[in-house]
Amino acid sequence: MWADGQMIRFEDATMHVLSHATQRGSAVFDVINILAVPTTDGSATVPHALGLNGHVARFVRSMKLMGMDSDYTVDELEAAVVATVVANPGAGVVKLVAAWNEIPLRTLPITTTPHVWIAAMVPDPNADAPPVTGVKLQTASCPKMPASILPPSLKVAASYTAGVRQRMAAVAAGFDDVVFKTSDGDLAEGTTQSLSVITGSTLAVPPLDDVLDSITRQMMLEVAKHQGLTVEVRTVPWIEVMAADELFLSSANLSALPVSHIDDQEYPSPGPVTGRLMEAADSLAMGQHDLSDRWLTAMA
Repeated sequence: MWADGQMIRFEDATMHVLSHATQRGSAVFDVINILAVPTTDGSATVPHALGLNGHVARFVRSMKLMGMDSDYTVDELEAAVVATVVANPGAGVVKLVAAWNEIPLRTLPITTTPHVWIAAMVPDPNADAPPVTGVKLQTASCPKMPASILPPSLKVAASYTAGVRQRMAAVAAGFDDVVFKTSDGDLAEGTTQSLSVITGSTLAVPPLDDVLDSITRQMMLEVAKHQGLTVEVRTVPWIEVMAADELFLSSANLSALPVSHIDDQEYPSPGPVTGRLMEAADSLAMGQHDLSDRWLTAMA
């Protein structure tokens, strides 16, 4: 792992159980998918990061939003990601973490300077594999945390607590995950995913006032425009979600995952538009799409 500018063994990246990060949920993080992209002649594959600049820039913004005093630039952290992937052949995901590894008994950290770690890992393909037939979502029993409490674009550990509790209850009830509404009752997002609503040839997503600035969502909106869909970023009333032709989730580890149910409401999974977007996303990930050069960065 890369740790504050040094490469260390994975098992040496430790944090005290009483650290501010674990006791206050103050760790900031971001996740980047690493893809094996075939070379032009198909004789080998080269690891590429999907949306590298967007993810790293968001990580830096999150540190600032959390009040962390870090001197690392986006360029420096991008170079560190590349170095970490090179040091871990076969890695499929990168996680960046910034945390206060200190033991205060008060709410405030002792210093605002965080430690920064970068890990490149091989994910367990069976750990959280999505269902082949599409995801069954339950409507969360509480609204998404409003921006007045935590900015939606701050990826900090504490903001995911409600999602963990809600998803555990949903899984116990026979669902795969949950979808949150805003405090006004409109569409927000999933626990770790954005939700896109397709009606006819229009794809609608909520504004960034309510949801995380998802890098994968940005990519899928560009893919949708490339395919000729009308893309609208606006408030999406819940009634529109219920009446949608198709729905799909997007997250760092899966560009487009069809939704088969919200509560008792059933949707095509995948519907025809979602199916085309899934194919386009796969093409992009293989380096064979018009948008591949924009979204893929070689790890070399």
